Parts: sequence; structure tokens; C-alpha cells
Amino acid sequence: MAKRDSFAIRKRILFLLKEGPLTLSQIERKINTNSRTVKLDCEELAFYRLISIEEKLHPSNGRSSFLINLTLNGHDITKSCK
Repeated sequence: MAKRDSFAIRKRILFLLKEGPLTLSQIERKINTNSRTVKLDCEELAFYRLISIEEKLHPSNGRSSFLINLTLNGHDITKSCK
């Protein structure tokens, strides 16, 4: 199986987030790649202000999860690319 390049993974993340906000684990399952790759690619997309990352604490167990949203810049990018 051929290795996917990071550009293709980042592009897939942006188009998934076009449907609505997702957690890192949801993105990981939909793209079928490991969590470290998803986290690093999301951090890079956040650096370029294409997505925003919010940390949420679960009320009962205190574990943190990250909610990923597409920003206005990200919406503009996904509209111009198909």
C-alpha cells in the first residue's frame, strides 16, 4: 500500500471539517490514519489559521478531548479547491 503524502491528508481533513466540527479521534477514524499524524497535521493547519482547536474537558471523568472547527479562512480555501 502506498504511503499518502501529508498534503493529501491535510486536504482530506479540511474537506471533512466542511461538514461540521469533529474531534481528533473522529478525524482519525474517517481518514484511517494514526492519531499522531492527525494531531500534527491539525496543529499545522491551526498555525495557518485554517482550523481552530478547542480543548474540552469531559464533565464526569476530567479527560480532555479536542474539538476541531473550520475557520472562515478554511471555508474560503475549501470553496476555491475541489
